Amino acid sequence: MRLRIADRGETAPLPATGLRSELRTLLCVGFRPIWSTLQHRARRQPSLLWLLSFALTLCPPFTGASSGAKAKFTSASAWNLAKSDPRALVQAALETEIDNSYGHRPPVRYLLRKITRNTDTTKQIVETRDGGVARLIAIHDQPLTPSQTQAEVQRLQDLVSDPAAQQHRKRNEERDAARLVGVMRLLPAAFLNQYVGPVQTPNGVAIRLTFAPNPSFSPSTLESRILTGIEGEIWIDPTDLRVVRIEGHLFRKVDYGWGILGILYPGGTIVIDQARTPDCGWQLTHLNLNMNGKALMLKPLHVVVDETATDYHSVPAGWRYTDAVQWLLHMQELPTAKVDP
Repeated sequence: MRLRIADRGETAPLPATGLRSELRTLLCVGFRPIWSTLQHRARRQPSLLWLLSFALTLCPPFTGASSGAKAKFTSASAWNLAKSDPRALVQAALETEIDNSYGHRPPVRYLLRKITRNTDTTKQIVETRDGGVARLIAIHDQPLTPSQTQAEVQRLQDLVSDPAAQQHRKRNEERDAARLVGVMRLLPAAFLNQYVGPVQTPNGVAIRLTFAPNPSFSPSTLESRILTGIEGEIWIDPTDLRVVRIEGHLFRKVDYGWGILGILYPGGTIVIDQARTPDCGWQLTHLNLNMNGKALMLKPLHVVVDETATDYHSVPAGWRYTDAVQWLLHMQELPTAKVDP
């Protein structure tokens, strides 16, 4: 997402902390859960994981579905279900996403280019059981200067000697994930889905569905209020039962605490893309967020982020964060800095 607040974490350990300072007052008065859902993931690494979290909020997982049940799906049955019970198809697809999400699939490494209103950085991300570790390799699509490279090397070396920093990040990620699960449990009645038809994608023909708020849904928490103002489309690969794309937009104003805590204005958009990669199966590849609002009746909130992930490769499953740091420090050749947004 883009928060008018600049992300100043070009050379800081992930998650970047630049966005935090501008929200401190807002978070202290209880608005944190809302922006944990909307914005917190945008400043954490890997931010694309937030994408998946948002994607999963479109519908909760099956409570009684088993792997065997999901294995019975074929392309033909997926198309049939899309027409007869589109909501059930979305549920089944998102159950597949849960089973293959971060923490439930083999760790990977990839290049992540992140463009905000004030920054343009490219980082090499390495996932581990202790969380993600990153090395900054380019700013505004240009390689680092010698001094910037030395600062990044020093940061990584300091990270090895400070395990508490990595543990803190991991706890934050786990806390955010738990909060999002709480939101997901509210969603069986939050959205209505409709079948639209086929749509061509780079991975073949996908099933195109719409989602819109269920008028009978009454949000019981601050976090769930956002669900009443979002509508859009979700595309599902019928063969692998994976989410290919989500396009959503705020079609009406969403306020929190009668507008005292905050407001999100109509017109905000979110786009999430996922694709089948050559070496690592289905992975999240693109996030674009554009939201505008106001906090505490006065402070403007402008959230703009565009992230693109490429060059996915597997990493050893047993790696700890120290292994990732050492690999990042001893890369013989830095990956190409260019990542097309």
